[in-house]
Amino acid sequence: MQLVRGLHNLRPEHRGCVATIGNFDGVHRGHQAILARLRERAVELGVPSCVVIFEPQPREFFAPETAPARLARLRDKIELLSAEGVDRVLCLSFNQRLCKLSAASFVETVLIDGLGVQHLEVGDDFRFGFDRVGDFDFLQQAGTTYGFTVEAAQTVEIDGIRVSSTKVRKALAASDFALAERMLGRPFQITGRVLHGQKLARQLGTPTANVQLKRRRVP
Repeated sequence: MQLVRGLHNLRPEHRGCVATIGNFDGVHRGHQAILARLRERAVELGVPSCVVIFEPQPREFFAPETAPARLARLRDKIELLSAEGVDRVLCLSFNQRLCKLSAASFVETVLIDGLGVQHLEVGDDFRFGFDRVGDFDFLQQAGTTYGFTVEAAQTVEIDGIRVSSTKVRKALAASDFALAERMLGRPFQITGRVLHGQKLARQLGTPTANVQLKRRRVP
């Protein structure tokens, strides 16, 4: 899988793809359903699949102190996307310039000029652009103008619960690891750099690991 960081690193050979856009935090089963359909469309059209993600995630940019804990670090997210068979990831820096980009400008700058999108696969609640005015209907109209198709993925439910990153966090907060695992499609795990402490727990016969988390909090 190829990782492209920023629009400025897109090359002419990157144009022509099927794409999806989002945070993909945790790459849970709802995300996996979108990615499965994306792969199918890529095969049908004979073009690569591309996932557009943001770093930091938008809520971390607007309200870093109250943003929800991440389910996966960026590195882990990219590995999970690769495991789902994605051909390319475009990681956009979510900054002041990008957050003020209108939905129309985002379509033209990122999807058309940058990626040459032929088909777009989105979640059923997808919103984008300044003030989040871009939605599925907006994308359909843009597709008619620029010549790409759009499809909204069906909601994935488990026991009547809509699978989402928020619901996974709630399951983890409630220590319902079985439900979190079913929503993720795998056991939840945390990765980070182990820091050396005073090793007091080792002296008590219960050694622990101090894991440094870049986002400061766990779900």
